[in-house]
Amino acid sequence: MIREAFTALARNPSVAGALARTPVARDVVSRVVGGEDLDEVMPLVSDLADRGFHVALERVAPGVATSAEADEAAAGYAALVDAVAAEGLAGAGEVAVFTESLGQGVVGGRPWEHLDALAMQARRRGVALQFGVGPLADIDQTLAWASALRDRGDDVGVTLPAILRSAEGLAPRWSAHRVRLVKGAHGDGAAAYRQPIETDKAFVRIAKILLKGTGQPSFATHDPRLIEIVESLARRFDRPRHSYEFAFYLGRQVSEQERLLREGERVRIYVPYGHRWLERLVGGLAEQPAGVTGALRSLLPG
Repeated sequence: MIREAFTALARNPSVAGALARTPVARDVVSRVVGGEDLDEVMPLVSDLADRGFHVALERVAPGVATSAEADEAAAGYAALVDAVAAEGLAGAGEVAVFTESLGQGVVGGRPWEHLDALAMQARRRGVALQFGVGPLADIDQTLAWASALRDRGDDVGVTLPAILRSAEGLAPRWSAHRVRLVKGAHGDGAAAYRQPIETDKAFVRIAKILLKGTGQPSFATHDPRLIEIVESLARRFDRPRHSYEFAFYLGRQVSEQERLLREGERVRIYVPYGHRWLERLVGGLAEQPAGVTGALRSLLPG
């Protein structure tokens, strides 16, 4: 309820604008959001790469309502792919893509056309794509598109949310490829686990499947307990370091990011940027519901 209420506020342009102008909000943005445009975010990404981190870049476009907005998002993704390649970051950086931002579910939308063109451009530029799964996405359709692109040779990874009961069954067929495993915050009715402990158990079961595979799994969680379990599983299954990775949001669990990097693990920092950063910040906090109230209340004026 709290997260939904703050998300609704964040989507209100006048409220979001007022929140974004508060001093605390500007401080939050400097720590957890890469900026509002490519000119701001690319120096940050270059610095992270120089320090040994890998990076995932997301141009914030949390859902679109019209085909024109989807066209705009597609152009933004294309510019991001070019920027990553131009900065020489193709080896350390990937571009996170959300199919609902490209018109999935929008009347008159052309999501496959946009994905097809973006994947071809990314392949020419040597930049990897990682498909995310947002609240409006059709995960089965998204995975089918990803599979079609992989079959023709495009470097496309997928995201599996452990909260979805179907994710464990999907994991074996993707265990030879790039998979980002997240707890997830979206799921309806019987399709999703209702209790956090059940999601955590599913996360561990899926982690075992992915680590037994031959792909490159990415474990995206800020939960120290799950990180410790994944470290233990990687050792148990004799997984060489850098054949898997840990992923964190920018500004979250910084000491843990640095510890893992020092110990020789591959660590990817997820960097959102764009004008609609407040909505993305709300979504990014969803994995730790207890922290949502204080973090977002601190942005309220007065």
